Amino acid sequence: MAGLALHAAPDVDDGGGPAAADRAPALVVTADRHTTAMMSNGCGLSHRCPGESGLGERGTAAGVRWSSVAENVGMGGPVEDTVDPISRTALGLTRSMIGEKPPEDGHRGNILSRSSTRVGIVVIRDATGTVWITHDFAGS
Repeated sequence: MAGLALHAAPDVDDGGGPAAADRAPALVVTADRHTTAMMSNGCGLSHRCPGESGLGERGTAAGVRWSSVAENVGMGGPVEDTVDPISRTALGLTRSMIGEKPPEDGHRGNILSRSSTRVGIVVIRDATGTVWITHDFAGS
């Protein structure tokens, strides 16, 4: 399901279009761990939960070699525990990030960054029906 969020990015044309990003299993690990931390310890939507390392340190610990890292996080819902509403929510969150306008366009910038060559995306629906999404990006 997380891969569905990737399909939102090709709809964007910023003149040169986004660079292709390869799915990176180690970044999926960092995204999963961070999403779980946001959901489970009362942290909520944040790039760094209490007791958690920064994104670069989390990536290094998971085996990611990087020269640049970036992260998008989002949440929506509640939705039913079935594939369609979870997928629609994940796509909607990603599309809203892509649709951001300057100066509040940090998520869009991360998605379109030519320096991000690898991505890990995780989508999780929690017990209350909230859908959490994390995009972790890395450049070589």
